[in-house]
Amino acid sequence: MDSIEPISIKHYQFFFDLSQDGLAIHSEGKILRANDTLIRMLGYDSIEEVIGKPVLQFVHPRSQGVVRERIQKMSQEGMVVGAIEEEFIRKDGSTLFVEVTATAFFENEVQYFQVVVKNINFRKRMELELERLRSKLKITQERLLGVIEGTKDAICVVDIHFRVIAFNSSFELSFWKLYGKKIEEGNLLPELILDPVERSVVIENWSRALRGEVYTTERAMQGLVQDSAIFEISYSSIRDSSHNLIGATQIIRDITERKHDEEKLKKTLEEKEVMLKEIHHRVKNNLQVVTSLLSLQSEHYGNERISHILKECERRIQSMALIHKELYQSENITKIDFYDYLSTLLVSLLHSFGKEKKVEFKISSKPNFVSIETAIPLGLIVNELATNSLKYAFSDGKDGTISVHLRLDVLESILEVEDNGIGMPEEFDLEPVSKLVVLLNRNYLLVKWTNIIQRYRMDFGNK
Repeated sequence: MDSIEPISIKHYQFFFDLSQDGLAIHSEGKILRANDTLIRMLGYDSIEEVIGKPVLQFVHPRSQGVVRERIQKMSQEGMVVGAIEEEFIRKDGSTLFVEVTATAFFENEVQYFQVVVKNINFRKRMELELERLRSKLKITQERLLGVIEGTKDAICVVDIHFRVIAFNSSFELSFWKLYGKKIEEGNLLPELILDPVERSVVIENWSRALRGEVYTTERAMQGLVQDSAIFEISYSSIRDSSHNLIGATQIIRDITERKHDEEKLKKTLEEKEVMLKEIHHRVKNNLQVVTSLLSLQSEHYGNERISHILKECERRIQSMALIHKELYQSENITKIDFYDYLSTLLVSLLHSFGKEKKVEFKISSKPNFVSIETAIPLGLIVNELATNSLKYAFSDGKDGTISVHLRLDVLESILEVEDNGIGMPEEFDLEPVSKLVVLLNRNYLLVKWTNIIQRYRMDFGNK
């Protein structure tokens, strides 16, 4: 034994120094030996900084109770203590997570403790981070479930195999009403639907979502335990952080009441539209009666000046009657196509002056829809200017052209009326037109050029 013991001691010292785990021997609460691995683990530069120091100096307060209890048991029972997780304090004050295995032994009636220290700092911090993330995820899930449960919409989530992952109570109730089946997590959704036609529809809709489509559809469905209802069903895919498809979501909203309200509103609007068209029709008829009375009255007057005034009134009223005619014949009862209106108005003016073959009208504006509030004063303005051109610009009997251009833009609108007649006298009064422009309730600029071509331009802001 004498020849073997020195070799054993040498081998022990060899393994003690080269161990990848921290090794130490302590007695009576103080460290007697420690290997380089433990010294580095604790962040010290030399063994002298550790030898002779109290064991608890290197143990975090959170772990000191465990260490005292272990030493006490080992002192009394001489037992071997298996791996226990502890927290050490490094030289720089940082915390180190370790796993400690301890053995008690006696030598010359002195009790010693040998400890093996494994550095589990990385693993432990990963576990703590994982636990933190799990806790955060749990809170997020609870909040999300709270939101999902708080909505009246029925929500269900499946994986790529149509297996139910999650659903809210609204979906559970809706599914039971529609298919008479109780749904649970883990169910294969299509297998719960007995009707083969309905099952194929459900599979196709979910498959579209699992192909990455996002879409919404409306379906009228007759449930097994409920009356027919109309549902708005939305599907969307779910992807992981790598953008891989991992499932799909279905949101079902009962829109039966909304659809009924829409039908009621549609019916009300249709009735209102019929009523408004009837009003426009009657207004048009009444205005035509007025123009007929004016026409009859003008024929009975021998006074040419009075007849002329009555004819002017007749043409102006006729221009307004045309607007009401356009409105009751149009699909849109709030706006008219001003291009069509101008075409009809100008043809009517030519007919009233008997100059269909001598004067040509050119309308260069594109179709523009305007409200009745804008159409009436604009129509009266065009009527006034075109009437003056027909009366004075072509008095020599020559052929001529009257051009009307209307441009309606977002920021500004421009109306131009011009003719290629003999021109107007400088003293021509624009006051009647100016009064009509005021009816537009807009800022405007009215300009007259008296050149070879007689032109009137009106700029007014749009609204």
